[in-house]
Amino acid sequence: MNLKRGKKEPKPIVSLMENRKAQFFLIAAVVIIIVVVSIVTISNYTQRRDVVKLYDLGQELGIESQNVLDYGTYSELNEEQMKILMENFIKNYVSYIESNKNIYFVFGNKQKINVVGYQEIVNESVCVKIDGSYCTPYLTIGQTQEFPATGESISKVVIRIADVEYEFKLRSGENFYFVIWQSVGGEKYVITSQK
Repeated sequence: MNLKRGKKEPKPIVSLMENRKAQFFLIAAVVIIIVVVSIVTISNYTQRRDVVKLYDLGQELGIESQNVLDYGTYSELNEEQMKILMENFIKNYVSYIESNKNIYFVFGNKQKINVVGYQEIVNESVCVKIDGSYCTPYLTIGQTQEFPATGESISKVVIRIADVEYEFKLRSGENFYFVIWQSVGGEKYVITSQK
């Protein structure tokens, strides 16, 4: 074949077809990779968002509970009125938050502490220790259980939930603590109030 300088011999038609098939498979592989990465990214983003919501819920509950305690204190409510105020606040708050959480509340003063819990995910074993006493089983979910001081006053309360202990030291006046438990993507996240 005589070829002039600078001119290339045309490629056979079979070679062009093979390149197009290769291009098609390359493009298909890239599209599949993009789809898989997008799904994983969306899944991870959703899980992080649920955890952020849980932390926000803990902060919000801390602020709201302090406002309710301040209201009860400034209104000079007696012990029974304060208990009713806190029980109503807790019931309203539990109905306000989204489900799929276990949440436990401790409220009261150094003379009498109250514990109430709501379990929506998993039924966990829950018990209460007052000042290092025997862990009293707490089985009635959704109802307030009272624990009066056995000595002069109560200094700390320990809530054991599924073999994990959460300790709260009582201050003078009215106290309010909580433990929120949620499972996100198979991992357990726990938020507690300031101790």
